[in-house]
Amino acid sequence: MQRDSPLSANEVHIIKYNKLMKKLFTLLFVFLAVLSASAEDLQGKLVIGKVFYAGSTRLNGATPKNYLCHLYIELYNNSAEAIDVAGTYVAMANSDAAAAAWTAADMVDDKAGMAIFKQVFQIPAGSPVVMEPGKSLVITNCAIDHSEIAEGKVNLSNADFELKSTNAAFNFHSDAVPALSVVYSANASQDYINFMNPGPDGIALFKADTDIAACAKTYGKGKDSGNELIVIPMANSIDAVDIVKQKTPSADDKRFTAEYDAGFTCTADPGTFNCQAVARKVLSADGDRKVLQDTNNSSDDFESLWNVQTGVYDVKEAATIAEFNAIEDGKLVKLALIDARVNAFNDLDRAYYLEDASGATVIKGINLTKSTLLNGYIVGTKATTDVDYVNEPSQAFEYSLTVEDASQSAFEATEMELVATPMTIPEACAQANYGRLVTLSDVEITKIGNGMNKQLKDAAGNTMKARDLFGILPSDYEWPAKATSITGVVIFYMTGWFLMPISAEAIVADATGITNVNAADVKGLQIYNLQGMRLNSVQKGLNIVNGKKVVIK
Repeated sequence: MQRDSPLSANEVHIIKYNKLMKKLFTLLFVFLAVLSASAEDLQGKLVIGKVFYAGSTRLNGATPKNYLCHLYIELYNNSAEAIDVAGTYVAMANSDAAAAAWTAADMVDDKAGMAIFKQVFQIPAGSPVVMEPGKSLVITNCAIDHSEIAEGKVNLSNADFELKSTNAAFNFHSDAVPALSVVYSANASQDYINFMNPGPDGIALFKADTDIAACAKTYGKGKDSGNELIVIPMANSIDAVDIVKQKTPSADDKRFTAEYDAGFTCTADPGTFNCQAVARKVLSADGDRKVLQDTNNSSDDFESLWNVQTGVYDVKEAATIAEFNAIEDGKLVKLALIDARVNAFNDLDRAYYLEDASGATVIKGINLTKSTLLNGYIVGTKATTDVDYVNEPSQAFEYSLTVEDASQSAFEATEMELVATPMTIPEACAQANYGRLVTLSDVEITKIGNGMNKQLKDAAGNTMKARDLFGILPSDYEWPAKATSITGVVIFYMTGWFLMPISAEAIVADATGITNVNAADVKGLQIYNLQGMRLNSVQKGLNIVNGKKVVIK
């Protein structure tokens, strides 16, 4: 029924009150749903998502060289519902040397179903600590911004909990970040998370009705004195990840039996302080929520990550440009640069054309220099663009890497003389050669339309187009009617394959006839080879000197 008169002030008040009560009841329902979460309630939901345990080195050569204050454990809500993790225990497995280490193989007889730990911490109980679906919770020793201190550039100022250690090595705290409780430590002076580099660092999560600190104690294997370790029944565990020594990864180093982790993980780089983490792989996505892989086998579920930023999962490494081009869109990628050369710069798109031995791609968001050789790596996001703007189905794609944070990339650039790959027109007009620097030989050049585009035609009648898209030709430049050679970057532009010249000198006009001269006669002139590359001096055989073919005897 339609109402003609406006609502009274009292009616408006009642409507607002009902809406408020509805919100309160909704919040109360969520609170009650998560408040009584037990180990069984949290199994399959709360997982150890990422562990940065290997450490790194200080920036700018500062001393002491090695750095451990930015290590952290990241828990992840892998479910589609909110969960309360208040009171959850985080336990670090014993990390004794081989002879005194309690390993998974020792968990038999009176220790069957157990695991042995050196430290136990607890997320404060009493008040809900609610994790929303697909969200992380980070615990660390030092919840400060480490980005200007050490490699990895980790900012932990937004961590959820930290250990308020009194140890001088870890006494860098934030008053804004609440404390993680120390429930038990085999060494009373270790009131911090004692990450081991290079491992082992087995970690388990527990929820228990009783105080875990009251569990039985034991000395190191074969010992009857020293620090006492704590023996905890794994039946109450929520999740466990076996992190073994990264130098010599072996199942013999496991702390948890296969029932709780059928495999093991470690960082890929065997070196210490390698600035790597281990993280769960992304299995799928539910909208914006990542679903992490959890098969109870860390050998399959985890991968080594170079990116140690919190909240980062599903990143890729590409050893070559060809590998990069094959990666799915939207992934954060670390592209290795091995003698990769910068062929050209397109000011229109603020894009660089980068090529290595495997192929070519487009780089955006970072400053490079044309005619340089790069070695190192670039970090950015992969994208694929359909560059066929008119025809369907698409004829070509541009693969690109966009850099959001240039500080994550590291490479050396050295000057070089660009060397193109000789090709025929049919060879150049192929997806595999998109972005590559190529040289075409003996082509006729004719104007198309208003003259911005040119048609290149070889002796067999094959054609492609050319255009000064990079804006490198002088305003008064006159294209020759025929070129002995033309060197440029191949791209698909608008609706066809184009060759974009990299310089005016890369278009070598055809001259009539061949002159035979001595090398001394052409000293100081502009000299090019048949691929359009400028030479410091003439070479024996055919050269292009001041636009004419010259044979040097």
